Amino acid sequence: MVARAESSRRTEAKIFDAAEELFRTKLFAQVTLQALADRAGVTLQTVLRRFGSKDKLFVAAATRLRERTMTRRKPPRLAEPAVAVRTLVASYEEMGDIGWQLLVQESLDPLLGRFLDDARASHRAWVEAVFADALPREKRERARRVDLLFCATDFYQWKLLRRDLGKSRAETARRITEAVDALLRSFGGADRGRR
Repeated sequence: MVARAESSRRTEAKIFDAAEELFRTKLFAQVTLQALADRAGVTLQTVLRRFGSKDKLFVAAATRLRERTMTRRKPPRLAEPAVAVRTLVASYEEMGDIGWQLLVQESLDPLLGRFLDDARASHRAWVEAVFADALPREKRERARRVDLLFCATDFYQWKLLRRDLGKSRAETARRITEAVDALLRSFGGADRGRR
């Protein structure tokens, strides 16, 4: 019984890994269940039995990736902005390319749009948690600051710096940290690093 459960877990992990790889490198419409099965080294029937459809497999694989990413994204409690940004950039190194691949296809499939809406909400929650000390209670100003920090730390910034401008991971983290620090200073010095 234990061996069977372990075998099932390994099979599922192989399918998820294949899904992440294919969705990272191909357009969503180009990825077939047969290609996923072939990449995972399992039969098409195995994929269908476990997930039922490409959409359901995508949702399961995307949820797994988002949960793993958000777990790894949590900086130490009361971390300096630079530490929080380095943690964030590390997560972008893992999921940034797949995020960009999905983003350019967002308007083509409502499923991708829903996933990316969830990802944006997760990032917004991260911003509110990490920079809580710099956020006032007043709704309008709080929303403005969250918007600015969201934009400064969004994976668009990572993609621009890392992929388009060819910056190193460390340089990318420094540039994003500089933008965050400038925003925090403009908020009146209420950030964690200046208490």
